[in-house]
This record gives sequence, structure tokens and C-alpha cells, in this order.
Amino acid sequence: MRKSVKLAIAFATLAGMAGSVAYAKEGPRRHHGPGGFEFERADADNSGDITFEEFAAAMSQRIGFADADANSDGSLTVEEIAAEMQRQRERRRAERMIERFDADGDGVLSLAEIETHQRKVFALMDRNDDGVVAEDELPRRDRGNRERRRRN
Repeated sequence: MRKSVKLAIAFATLAGMAGSVAYAKEGPRRHHGPGGFEFERADADNSGDITFEEFAAAMSQRIGFADADANSDGSLTVEEIAAEMQRQRERRRAERMIERFDADGDGVLSLAEIETHQRKVFALMDRNDDGVVAEDELPRRDRGNRERRRRN
């Protein structure tokens, strides 16, 4: 087998494993195959079918092979794969953060939006509304952690 075919098969397998978790979480979707494979995106020439080359290109793009192959040697080490997975995880986390706190819906967080969120959290902690948070206003779990830190 040629090296590029082996790499494509390896990436398809990796995409299938990574996508299985997302598929299990989100449930079935239309026009998606194993690993969250999207038929319409993979069919680059809109012919109604997908060649192996189109499939391999779609899977490589989905996995981010070019980004993951840090030293551009045409292969992925455990460290490179782990680093790419971490980058993808952190990106999804940042996207969720923006979705949650972006009050004006412009796709970015402004200092004002962050401060608004902080004010809401502070107001919840300030149970007697005196403008300051005393230790006895903190949730029990936070007080316990604080007491343990003091002892150490």
C-alpha cells in the first residue's frame, strides 16, 4: 500500500473514533456518516458521489492533519495528535464561552460583557446586598476549600 493511502486510512479511523463521541452525544443527523462525515461537504465536485480522494481530503480537513503535523514530516506522533486534540477542545470551550456571554451577539466578548457577567456573579454571592461579600456568604464548598488552604 502506498504511504498516502495508509495515512488516509489512519485519518479516517481517527476521525471515526473522534466523531463517535460527538455522534453519541448529539444523536443522529441527516446526511452524516461515521465520525460526523458530511456527504455534501465531501462531494467537492457536486457529482452526487464521493471518490476516495474527496473522502480522504474531507477527513484530513476535519481532523486538521496539516495543523497537527507540527514538524511537517508527513506523519503524526502521539504528542502531535494530543496537542491537536487539546487545541480543538480549547477552541470548542472558547466558542461556548462566547455563545454564553456574548450579550450583543457580535461573536466577540467585550470587556463590558465580561464585567456584566462578573457583576451578576458578584450579586449572587452578595446575599445580603451590602455591596461586599463576606466569607459567610460564600457557598459552603468554597469556605471549606479556603479553610483547608489556610491550614496548609
